[in-house]
Amino acid sequence: MAAQCFKTDVLVVGGGLAGFHAAITAREAGAKVIMVEKNYSGTSGHSTFARDMMLFHEEWGDCLQDWRDQFIHIGEYINDQEWVDILLKEGYDRFRDMVNWGMPFYLREPGTTGFPGDDHPYGNAVMSDKIGFPKPEEEPFRYRHQRTKYRKSTAIIKFGKREKLMDARKKALSIGIEIIDHVMMTELIKRDGRIAGAMGFNTRDGGVYVFECGAVVMACGSLTFKPAYFSVQCNTGDGVAMGYRAGAELTGMEFGTGMWVCKDVDSVTIDGPVAELGLTEDCFTNGKGEEFLDDTAHLPTNIHWPLEVHKGKGPLFHEPYNYDRSNFEDALKKYDETAEGPWLTMMDRAGIDIFHDRFEQYMSFIGNIWPGGLKINTKCETSVPGLYAAGDSAGSNFTGPTYGTLGSGMCHAAVTGHRAGKFAAEYVGERDSVTFTQAEIREFEQAVMGALERGYGFTTEHVLTRIQQTLFPYEVRIIMKEDRLKAALTMIEFFRDHLLPKTYASDFRDLRNYHEVRNMIVGAEVMLKTAIMRQESRGWFFREDYPRRDDENWLKWIIAQKGQDGEMTLSTQDIPMEWRGDLSLPYEERYMLQYRLEED
Repeated sequence: MAAQCFKTDVLVVGGGLAGFHAAITAREAGAKVIMVEKNYSGTSGHSTFARDMMLFHEEWGDCLQDWRDQFIHIGEYINDQEWVDILLKEGYDRFRDMVNWGMPFYLREPGTTGFPGDDHPYGNAVMSDKIGFPKPEEEPFRYRHQRTKYRKSTAIIKFGKREKLMDARKKALSIGIEIIDHVMMTELIKRDGRIAGAMGFNTRDGGVYVFECGAVVMACGSLTFKPAYFSVQCNTGDGVAMGYRAGAELTGMEFGTGMWVCKDVDSVTIDGPVAELGLTEDCFTNGKGEEFLDDTAHLPTNIHWPLEVHKGKGPLFHEPYNYDRSNFEDALKKYDETAEGPWLTMMDRAGIDIFHDRFEQYMSFIGNIWPGGLKINTKCETSVPGLYAAGDSAGSNFTGPTYGTLGSGMCHAAVTGHRAGKFAAEYVGERDSVTFTQAEIREFEQAVMGALERGYGFTTEHVLTRIQQTLFPYEVRIIMKEDRLKAALTMIEFFRDHLLPKTYASDFRDLRNYHEVRNMIVGAEVMLKTAIMRQESRGWFFREDYPRRDDENWLKWIIAQKGQDGEMTLSTQDIPMEWRGDLSLPYEERYMLQYRLEED
């Protein structure tokens, strides 16, 4: 089958919230835009399942400095404060964009409040039940958990339906954006040191697709390893790996994310729906029956859970709510339709009644969702001319090692998507187009299809399983130590050098699996090498052999890049002095999150 060739100004890779913002903005700026998605644009990726978006607006009484301080303190002084300001100041305009696209949100009604106040229990809010389209300057329903030393200011809005991105798809098509689904991009193409195009293949019929373009916006999600977390199953670091192979810098890759997994459902459950409805706090106990989180807020528990297991106090349990479910059927139905995932449906199918049953949960490593990615400036430009990044593919360092607040990832996706689209459109207006020769196209085809033509060797399933077995144990990438990190790196390098060259794809769908494990191996190597390099603990990044923050040596970002010889190079960039906070404060006062290292 001959390769299909396309020519466009801006190629957007990824059909989630960041991708749609980038594509629509670039198109409205006058650029010809093609959006490519390996699944189906509007139904794939992390943002499809997101229920919340952080929203700051001074006209509603929000204090910019208070919101900034929350990010700075939770980010422990290594988040990019310029990006924090951009997200806070531009989030409202992106919210209005989405309303104009036809996305509904929960509306504020008389008698409802998402701001319970300092003296109320966790989550004690009066939830809105009305969904619609807020008018300009009308404040939608906004929700904030109890104020704690971790969370003090930020508030979130709630999307009115899970299929919200289909509204963005309709908007994109209506203004002339060409959307190509079920095509996985595998490689960027450079000419004279800048991006000239990209190539990939159709995962259903195997057709090779070659794109000639002036700029590429990578908005295809984060680096994960197909974990027990349904909304990131397709996010395998494709954009990060393609950018790395093209010579782009990566940043924040040492940081990782763990999530609570219900053992009997094998998927994630976060704050349960009863707490979301403002009735009570979720209660968690260890194997000894002790409530081990005490008054700890949501944010640092990603470390406290695995530390409790590491002390030998597992397993960990979610205690029953002991409420009459029949009293909340209408509210729970709406929750199940609009929340990150159909938690109640999944739990019910597993035979677990969260109102009356105690069930086991554990902390599972997911990958690098928010903290890192392709290093960008405030124009969302990477270090490779013509390559832009947005959403979870972008390394803006806005959050630091710990997720700053609920809904900030969606705000980041919207704002970076808009900026990437805007500046990519400006960039291509200054460049001449390129044309690939037939010889180049044949070379592209071989690069894409090589694993399919091999016909024998290791299966992609085997390679994926070995990657997961290496990275998923809590003691490797959550509770870290140098000898365990190096042992894991040795295995990843073995997969890279021995397994991958001998891996074959059995059909077109399996060819997608091949390219995904290829990208995951790149991401795992970067993740482990940068984690070894950072010899301290900070936020969700915990080193058992370096259990304290090291402000003298590690107020800096780590940057990874593919060198001229093909080997990975690591360097650091100092955090600006004005962003480092008051270094004279006592350690326990400067850092709100204290690791519980003592054992009974």
